[in-house]
Amino acid sequence: MINYAEDFLKYGEYAASGLYEEPEKSLFVRKARGLRRYYENCPLWKYEGKPLYPSGVAEKNVEIFPHYIDGFNFWLSDLKVNAPHLSDKIDEDFRVYKSVMPLQHTVAGNMYTHSMPNYERVLAEGLVSYGDRIKKIEDSDLREGLLDLLEGICDFIDRCVEYLRSENADEKLIRALEKVPKYPAENIYEAILSWNFVMYLDTIDNLGDLGRGLAPYWKGEDIIDLLGNLYDNLDINDGYSMSLDCSNPDFAEVCLEAAKGKRRPMIEFFVDENTPDRLWKKAFEVVRSGGGQPAFYNPKIFRDGLRAHFPEITEEDALRFCGGGCTEAMLSGITNVGSLDAGVNILYIFEGTLKEKLCSCETFDEFYSTFMSDAKHEVDYVLDCINLNREKRAVHDPLPMRTLLIDDCIDRGVEFNNFGARYSWSIISYAGLVNVIDSLLAVKTLVYDKKKYSAEDFLARLEKGEDPFVLELRELEMSHGRDIPEVNEFVKKFTTELFSFTDGKELWHGLGFLCSSILFNAHAAAGRRVGATPDGRRAGEPIADSLAAIFGKDTDGPTALLGSVTSIALDKALGVPVVNFNVQPDFHDEVLKSLVLGYMMKGGAQLQMTCMSKETLLDAYDHPENYKNLIVRVGGYSDYFNNLGNDMKMMIINRTIQASSLT
Repeated sequence: MINYAEDFLKYGEYAASGLYEEPEKSLFVRKARGLRRYYENCPLWKYEGKPLYPSGVAEKNVEIFPHYIDGFNFWLSDLKVNAPHLSDKIDEDFRVYKSVMPLQHTVAGNMYTHSMPNYERVLAEGLVSYGDRIKKIEDSDLREGLLDLLEGICDFIDRCVEYLRSENADEKLIRALEKVPKYPAENIYEAILSWNFVMYLDTIDNLGDLGRGLAPYWKGEDIIDLLGNLYDNLDINDGYSMSLDCSNPDFAEVCLEAAKGKRRPMIEFFVDENTPDRLWKKAFEVVRSGGGQPAFYNPKIFRDGLRAHFPEITEEDALRFCGGGCTEAMLSGITNVGSLDAGVNILYIFEGTLKEKLCSCETFDEFYSTFMSDAKHEVDYVLDCINLNREKRAVHDPLPMRTLLIDDCIDRGVEFNNFGARYSWSIISYAGLVNVIDSLLAVKTLVYDKKKYSAEDFLARLEKGEDPFVLELRELEMSHGRDIPEVNEFVKKFTTELFSFTDGKELWHGLGFLCSSILFNAHAAAGRRVGATPDGRRAGEPIADSLAAIFGKDTDGPTALLGSVTSIALDKALGVPVVNFNVQPDFHDEVLKSLVLGYMMKGGAQLQMTCMSKETLLDAYDHPENYKNLIVRVGGYSDYFNNLGNDMKMMIINRTIQASSLT
């Protein structure tokens, strides 16, 4: 009989060896044991004199290592060549769960589950204290696995301390790491060091509510370098975001200062009419530094909106609002959210209705109702797929680390993916939403209102894609982004109805569904699935990257653009819909502040900025070697311009950049 634990160990695959030490045990116990063995043996980060440890990217040199989505990342490329019986065994035992989501509705998301640990609890109590709570768990498998994992983590911390001593590291760092995160932090250095260590244990996903968690430990010390080190660690490992409010303005200012010129974390900066002027000034300084930070968030619309949508959320817990992943609505440390369980390609659905049913509809209302019926049917099917996926994942994909670090899994004695966290919901992103809005308006105007084209002629011209017809579609006055009352009224009606498709729908182990529109870097790939559409988009071209206007149609100024965005039913899109806004580097602070506040007073939810001239972007496209550190906001996140494909680069270049006066 093959001893898989020994065979994996021969190849230095410590995590996999742990998975097979006791193959008769439950999946949870086996995964926890795999994590323990990994942390007892994995290569440590090289010490390079940074104030925080770990720092940088881990030299994994293994093919099976911890990851927050499935508990482990299984690369297996070398094992498939050198030990195919081992890679086959992993495939057989640990790649059982596969999503049933239709491929066309996985735009930027397919059962993705971002989250963030309860960092504050670790800072206040220390990880060692978790053992007492774990021992009270009735489920023997859960109890055994978590105790195993906790012991492995404590051993890992001790290994790090021993290594740092061997490297004659800074004694302050060694003394602090002897204490945290095993035991409570007592000062700001220990708090940031503990936060950083826990972030690495969670395999660098999200920083969570940094201001809320760290500010109580800060007594005015200079922590710019510490925060910069923390941010860089998240960035170099492709981690995501953090939230920042103004409850402690001094601390918020320091957090913003540390973010200058950095790609990550994506800062979700909560602002309102009470935000101090010095924080506005600092935020705009950071925007000008070219990192795409911060994005501006309306805290009221999310905190109040989540409580209205999910009355189970307490007022205190709502204050923990934090976008996980890039922007997706979560509550720091206490949620299990299907951050993008599906990306419904609403434009793909529209194209099908247009081609198959336009010619049989005598009125626009009939066509509109037909499309909405098709869309609802497809969304219902997607929701069924999500529920089936969640049920399968609870059986086949337990996550010991998140069960340990996210409340209330331990106290309930329930595993994270079996929904032991305090709150759980699912986020559905609608892709191509603005394209559908403009397409519906074009059909209404040209086919039904003005009767310029018959349905047959309209479809024929659309398929041919001749320049005069495409130009007519792109220059149509009745388009989103121009703040036309009639258009806005239609947009409100359409998005309210569309976002209501998930209302009252039952979610397997969760409170329900939230809608959004987050595309990340997927709008180019999503567009390849869709033929020419009446918004003026040619076949295969990218779909809209956010809720702002289609590029080239937002030429009536920023006030008109943002006024149009607020006509969308944003109060029903609490998953955090993305709005890209692009400004020249010499913008006027006071004018931009007034614009952001005015947008939010009208119900605006989120606004993210790229501060870059078109000339710079064009030169970067032609001479990438000169712009290795150029950062832009994409569809919900920041990235290096050179990391993007050419089609994505051209999308960024073709965005309308608002003038510095913003008048």
